[in-house]
Amino acid sequence: DPMEYSSALIMEEKGEDGSQGYGVGDSLLGEAVIHRIEPRVVILKRTDGTTEYLEMEGSTLVKREAKKGKKKGKWDGIEKESKNKFVVDEETFNKALENPEKLASSIRAVPHKGDDGQIDGYRLSGVRRSSLFNKLGIRNGDVVHTVNGNDLTSMQTAMEAYRSLQNERSFNFEITRRNKRQTFEYEVR
Repeated sequence: DPMEYSSALIMEEKGEDGSQGYGVGDSLLGEAVIHRIEPRVVILKRTDGTTEYLEMEGSTLVKREAKKGKKKGKWDGIEKESKNKFVVDEETFNKALENPEKLASSIRAVPHKGDDGQIDGYRLSGVRRSSLFNKLGIRNGDVVHTVNGNDLTSMQTAMEAYRSLQNERSFNFEITRRNKRQTFEYEVR
């Protein structure tokens, strides 16, 4: 933890001497990319889009493919890379931006006033587990202060920040959670 420091030793073929070291994002024989590394499990994304798990059981490596019939979730195109860094699939990103009214109706945002009495962002609530915002790491009670450096001090600046997202391939939110200010980063691929 964080995930980008995870590594795994994988023996490519039975009978070969030694193993090869891999990290998240590395190619495996040109057939798959290391998607995630967890204790005793490596999750691969195959070039055909399927997900495969390499699991250690005792000292034996067991391969199992993800169920092909599994229903794809609405926001499956968002993956958490580290504590505050996410990768967003371009198709998912475009789908989220195509209907701003629907996006706005999926969350409640009320102006938040800083110590000086001025609006310094918006406190979010109504974040559902299955929502886009939850998948992006946003939680109930978070106060969003900026989007890509654009201060959220009025409804007008919030709309300008939203419009700025349409031309970006990476963006960030500066939030306060439990009195701690932090930045969430997103890369669209």
